[in-house]
Parts: sequence; C-alpha cells; structure tokens
Amino acid sequence: MLRRIKTSLLSLVKKQKKQKFPKEVEDRLRKIEKLVGSSLNNPFLYLEALTHRSGINISPLKKKISNERLEFLGDSVLNLVVTEYIFSKYKNEDEGQLTKIRSRFVNKEILLNVAQKLKMTKLLFMNENAASAIESGAKSILADSVEAFIGAIYLDLGFEVAKQFITKYIIKPNIALAKLGDENFKSQLLEYVQANKLSIPKYEVIKEEGPQHAKIFTVQVSMDGKVLGTGKGQTKKSAEQLAAREAIKKIKKNDSK
Repeated sequence: MLRRIKTSLLSLVKKQKKQKFPKEVEDRLRKIEKLVGSSLNNPFLYLEALTHRSGINISPLKKKISNERLEFLGDSVLNLVVTEYIFSKYKNEDEGQLTKIRSRFVNKEILLNVAQKLKMTKLLFMNENAASAIESGAKSILADSVEAFIGAIYLDLGFEVAKQFITKYIIKPNIALAKLGDENFKSQLLEYVQANKLSIPKYEVIKEEGPQHAKIFTVQVSMDGKVLGTGKGQTKKSAEQLAAREAIKKIKKNDSK
C-alpha cells in the first residue's frame, strides 16, 4: 500500500523539479537538508509537507495543496517503524501491551516535542490564525506537520532514511519513558504526599545540555525546598518521571528506617 501511495504522490511533483525558488524558500530548504542529514532529491515534497491548509495561498507550490495527504502517509510510516522497533525489542509482550508501548512513542505530545526541536514554526507556511493557535497551545498543527515531514522523507529518500529520522528524533529520546511501563511515578508521588498531607512536589529544569535537536534535560523534584530526586532524559516529561521515581525510592527507604 505504501508503495502505491508513493508512486501516486511522486507523479504529482516530478514535473516541477527544476524550478528555482526565492531566497527565503531556498533558506528553508537548506535548513531542511540539515535536519534530514542529506541533500534533497525533490524539494517540492518538503514544501508540501510544510504547507498547512491555512497557508496554501502563500506556499511557493504551483499546485495548491496542503500537507494533509503527506500527513496521512507519514503517520503510516511512523507507526510501521515504531511497531517494528517495539516488536523486536519487547519479545515477551503480548499484542495489548505492545499497543500501549507504541502509544508512548506515537502521540501528540511526543510529536509536539519533535516539532519544537526542529523549529517547525519557522518552516511552516501558514496564516496568522494558525500561528496564533500554535502560540496558544494548539498541538495538532505542529504534530501533524512532523508526520507530513516524515512522509516527505519517505517519498524522497526512501524507507531507511525515514527510519533513521524517526529513530533519531522519536524513538531514542523516548526509550527511557517507554521503559517506565504503566507506572506513573509522578502520580504515585503526588498520591503519597496528599495522603500524608505534605506539600505538593515541585519540578524544575535545572540544566539543559546538548544541541537543539538532541537536548538532555535534568529535572529535580523538591518539597518545601528539599530536593528529593533528580532525573535526566531527552524530554522534560521523561526527566520528571525519573526524578519522581528517585524521590519515591528515597521516601520508601526513609519510611523503612
């Protein structure tokens, strides 16, 4: 099925390959090449992937199309790559558990984090209303653009390059979070302090390191100014969970004395 979609979409853009672009568009394409880690065979695919339906009239594409078809394709490619990974990684889990694990890699929050790392807001063609929606916290525009971007990579450079991109930006940064399983340590910690009428835990990012596309966050959790735990992860969410887990271990150790 993916092959048929690929052939169909490629036929829409192959006639436009030799067109020259304005400098502003060329600058976007150079940034895209850095993100992908390869020169682009068909830049039109990426311009389509970055065209939100609100930005059709400002997109440099002659054919007035949005990124929705590429989003559909990219979603399928993303799910295939992640499914293949967890199928080989978690050999003893049943279908239900594999589905839960996959949802920790493929969700709006994860895709939003990726979009922020890639600085998608600076690459997208969209109107002011869409930009305002993003600033107000709307997740779908940015999350959908990541899936469309994956679809463009798949069509332009093939499955293996798309897989490398997904592994780098989605799988590797969230392995620690997936390993936490069904346990939500932040919830466990909150339940404990509420049951014992203690202060609400506060989470704070105390350090950010690494390049923009591969940041490492260090988060500490404290109560009444006392640090209970520290966690490090490639997303703030995973770092918070690991900090909460450390706090729980410390609390249990103190309770056993």
